[in-house]
Amino acid sequence: MSDQQVIFYDLPSKQGTAWSLNPWKTRLYLNYKNIPYKTEWTEYPDLAPKFEKFGIPPNETGFKYTSPTVKMPDGSYVMESRRIADALERVFPTPSMHIDSKYQAPVDAAILNCLGKMRPVFIPLVPKVFLNPRSVEHFVTSREKAIGKSLDEFGRTGDQSIKDAQPHIRELADMLAETDGPFFEGETPCYADFVVISFLRMLKGLGAVEKIYSLEGGERLKKQYQAAEAKGWLDRDSY
Repeated sequence: MSDQQVIFYDLPSKQGTAWSLNPWKTRLYLNYKNIPYKTEWTEYPDLAPKFEKFGIPPNETGFKYTSPTVKMPDGSYVMESRRIADALERVFPTPSMHIDSKYQAPVDAAILNCLGKMRPVFIPLVPKVFLNPRSVEHFVTSREKAIGKSLDEFGRTGDQSIKDAQPHIRELADMLAETDGPFFEGETPCYADFVVISFLRMLKGLGAVEKIYSLEGGERLKKQYQAAEAKGWLDRDSY
């Protein structure tokens, strides 16, 4: 199976474990399908020079080079979590990740809205909680430039921003309520589940996930996350 190994470029943390939302989507996919992979931890300031050297085309919008990125078994590189999922699904089609699920688009939209509202919560905390010294300056400088203010100032509206995300959190819970769960499609996960679970995993690491659960008005999101934990899909987080 060594010829089927994927090289996975993830962001390291001072805890020695995976932390970031988007790479977690890829990690969950790899763990769920039991795809052989090797993690190559790459600090923020090393992403661009490394990926430029590999000849990877930059992202068309946002930051030019980002994690997750993978090297596929055929030697090609893919950057961005959804593109990676599509590429992996072509090479490793079973079990299906049901990327065409009716839940995928509305879940993506709800999570994007949650992230947009909650940026004052997690962006200021990331360098304090997760990042190694080598990445702190790069992260803080790039995010303050994009935001137009200091991260400390940006974070002052954190409590209100969580409340502002409540309608979108409830959208996710309502979709989970359409089946007996614990996942969107019932007992079998789809990629939309991993999008949500990755979001919850990052917030758990930041100590903010219980606030999300309290705003849901139930326990469907918590049960979704706990089901993934029980299956062992979150276990491999350090290599």
